[in-house]
Amino acid sequence: MSSTDRFPCFVDCSDNRVYPIRGRVATVGSSTECHVSIGKPSVAPRAAHLLFSEGAYRLQALDEKGGVKVNDKPCSDSHRLSHGETVTIGPLRLRYLEHDESTEDGRSGSGPVSPMRGLVDAVVGLLRRSEREVYGDLVGAVSRLLVCDAARLIGVDPQSGDHVTLARYPESAGLERYSQRALQWAEESGATVLMHDIDWRKTDEPMTSLERNAVGSVLCAPLREEGETIGYLYLDRLSDAVSFQERDREFFDALLPLFSEILSNDKQRRRQRETIARLQDSRSPSRGSIVHESRIMRETIEYAEKVAKTDSPVLVLGETGTGKELLVRFIHDHSSRASEPYRAINCGAIPENLIESELFGHEKGSFTGATSRKIGVFESVAGGTLFLDEIGELPLMLQVKLLRVLQEEEIVRIGGAETIPVRARIIAATNKDLEKEVREGAFRRDLYFRLNVLSVSLPPLARRERDVLLLAEYFICRYAQQFGMAGKTLSPSARKALLAYRWPGNVRELENVVQKAMVLSGERTIAGTALDLDGETLFTDEERRDGGETLKEVRARAEREAIRSALRKSKGNVSLSAKLLDVDRKWLMKLMKEHGIDPDDYRA
Repeated sequence: MSSTDRFPCFVDCSDNRVYPIRGRVATVGSSTECHVSIGKPSVAPRAAHLLFSEGAYRLQALDEKGGVKVNDKPCSDSHRLSHGETVTIGPLRLRYLEHDESTEDGRSGSGPVSPMRGLVDAVVGLLRRSEREVYGDLVGAVSRLLVCDAARLIGVDPQSGDHVTLARYPESAGLERYSQRALQWAEESGATVLMHDIDWRKTDEPMTSLERNAVGSVLCAPLREEGETIGYLYLDRLSDAVSFQERDREFFDALLPLFSEILSNDKQRRRQRETIARLQDSRSPSRGSIVHESRIMRETIEYAEKVAKTDSPVLVLGETGTGKELLVRFIHDHSSRASEPYRAINCGAIPENLIESELFGHEKGSFTGATSRKIGVFESVAGGTLFLDEIGELPLMLQVKLLRVLQEEEIVRIGGAETIPVRARIIAATNKDLEKEVREGAFRRDLYFRLNVLSVSLPPLARRERDVLLLAEYFICRYAQQFGMAGKTLSPSARKALLAYRWPGNVRELENVVQKAMVLSGERTIAGTALDLDGETLFTDEERRDGGETLKEVRARAEREAIRSALRKSKGNVSLSAKLLDVDRKWLMKLMKEHGIDPDDYRA
């Protein structure tokens, strides 16, 4: 299939309507989000799933009530489709064809194909390959259609702004055979310019490339993405040929959106390659596997690296979905305990009557059902790291026992009398306001202070603007590999939508949105509408991404800056800094601990 322009398809047996099948993974149903969308209400929204594997599509029913059959037999399992088989979905009968046989060349209808339609059909097939592979074919096709002597696709280097020839036809056309002045005129006008040799003879500026190559007329237009020029399409005819006319300009203008989209897709792929490079850097031993490039995350990770070098308990704070467990794993991997065991326990996911046994273990016969001794996670983790997620959900009775572990570094199994020493480092995390929980009596004050020796706060995704697109592209790469799909790119509208959204569910919500778009979007470019974001959860025009902070966040930022400024002036002298800030030295030490500020960093 990949070597031909013909797509597999379903043909409606009643009216011969053709439903092309594109992509390795496709859904079939009446929903407009399906890759094969059958606009009949009698068909289930998502009736079946198609997966291209081992040279053929396999059909799997998704809706038990959808009445999916193959050759009039119920499709209860994955079925490998063969050319000519009949697929029944509810009342609809479809014939599966390896390609659309309505005409000999795979296109429905009859009669001559217009140059524009021929070019577009060629592009549909060519775009199965990367843009760089099709540039030469496309430029050649345009050159032949408009009977040019030379054609050229020119890109703009995003770093230097230099013009770069991406493809030219014929290959014998020299790299210098185009006019920089013509590109300048096109850029200034923001539209197609049609020039004749009489036009540049009137100017005092040298047009040596045109004169040297005996060019008689030129068509040149800027290719744009969201108002930014990303390249040019440039055609010329020699002096002894018929000059370009207005009808040629009209045809040329009709091609510009196509070439703009192709260059835009190539730009997106370059972004993806850069993303992969940044991801590889972010997954290096010094950075773990936390995908980021925002300043606030960089500072968070730098602080986490310092925290990792100690053996003190750590409290990780942050909203749901910000990646607290990922950061805890990062701390463990960068600690001296990296080679020792790591265990994670979700205190809110284990029933209250079982969590004590899970943590501390039990002796045989200590309660009904205790048929043998059980070793708890505190023992099993030995000298490693124990991560207690959702620590705010831990029952008060167990909070007392956890406090004893932190104070005495020993446990007693349920039903046992022997004290067992433990050397595990405790890292806890919560999305709750533990200070409020302490005030309300839901969390022990002494345990809170024992856990909160060092604390790391993960910022919400709404404050990590530079990470949003990086993470989205990371998830696209990951799910393309996981699903065995071709890589997809984000359209400009999708990029805008991602940046405008507040992300109340943080990174976890972003991952779910991208996964859904990867599965349901039938196009190679993910449109903004495919993201299905809640319009009521967008930033307003008046809000800035780095603004809109709460009073607590503003105060914390001001405190950090004031403390750092005082430490710089005093060269790390805490007592002098306290005098400069007019606060008690002990109170300053407490603030520095809360903000992760080390006075040693400011000492000469």
